[in-house]
Amino acid sequence: MQIALAEALLGRGAVEPNPMVGAVIARGDAELARGRHERFGGPHAEPNAISAARRAGVDITGATMYVTLEPCDHQGKTPPCSRGIIDAGIGRVVVAMVDPDQQVSGAGIRTLRDAGVQVDVGVCEAQAREMLRAYCKLRTTGRPWVICKWAQTSDGYLALPPERGRWISCPESLTRLHEIRSWCDGILVGISTVLADNPMLTDRSGAPRRKPLSRIVLDSHARLPADCKLVASAAEAPVIVAAIEGGGALAAQGAELMALPARDGRVDIEALLDELGRRQYTYLLVEGGAKVLGSFIDSGLADELMVFISPQIAGDPSLPAFDIAKLTDRISLGDPIETRIGADTLLSYRFCVS
Repeated sequence: MQIALAEALLGRGAVEPNPMVGAVIARGDAELARGRHERFGGPHAEPNAISAARRAGVDITGATMYVTLEPCDHQGKTPPCSRGIIDAGIGRVVVAMVDPDQQVSGAGIRTLRDAGVQVDVGVCEAQAREMLRAYCKLRTTGRPWVICKWAQTSDGYLALPPERGRWISCPESLTRLHEIRSWCDGILVGISTVLADNPMLTDRSGAPRRKPLSRIVLDSHARLPADCKLVASAAEAPVIVAAIEGGGALAAQGAELMALPARDGRVDIEALLDELGRRQYTYLLVEGGAKVLGSFIDSGLADELMVFISPQIAGDPSLPAFDIAKLTDRISLGDPIETRIGADTLLSYRFCVS
């Protein structure tokens, strides 16, 4: 199952909103074949493993399949995996976790057992749920997994004095950021960030993607400049302006106006998450300034925090600040996972695991 989990993770960024799934076929301690869900709309992990065995001329009759998620039991873009397993003569299936999707949710296991296949459930379940946390949230709540990310100086500021350059983070942290962007469906900032920095907000990881990264701007009154870099590149990657009014000129320039209800005079971010869920966004990366980050965190809408802390000291109280050390005064945070990245430290916090 550990091999299957590692195999599944290779599909991240290419299979969503489908789940990452890996499968290994074995006889005793000997691995016979493996497969994974490689791309959205393509064959699932189980038929890919079966096909790999057939290409190798390996007899899998009566063998055991280890799979990280319950095999599907319905006709979608691909045939039911449960039927393919039965037809292949697999004798036993070990499943890490039941699929929370209502179209499956136990049906695949029942079909296998009704056909005489031995099914064991729950091996490495905690690891599978951790890997599929965003998929589980989307299937059970209809909303994407929200990651709030920011970079700060060691004294809690989001910027350096202008004469000291643009970047707080070291090159290794910037590489890691683009890796994170590579498996997100959308990246969100507020209009203030766009007006101040005129960013591109692109994925420059070079990793294969299922679709371009959507750039989403919280912009209640649709003030996004038509000559900014986002609008200029709208043909290459979608630009969505989440607003409560205006936006006609932007739509003519290729940006999409997402009309949403207001809450306290601003875009209702819960309505935004509902709409992104309807569009099957699995991961949303929030990279806004202090106001946008605070709105998601204080509203209980963030699932995960990723904080890149630089050893640099800003030392200027006029600069924008958002300090993770002070955030614990407002919300309850457990112990972070701490990772050294170049000269920086990445602190990862999880609010929940769906």
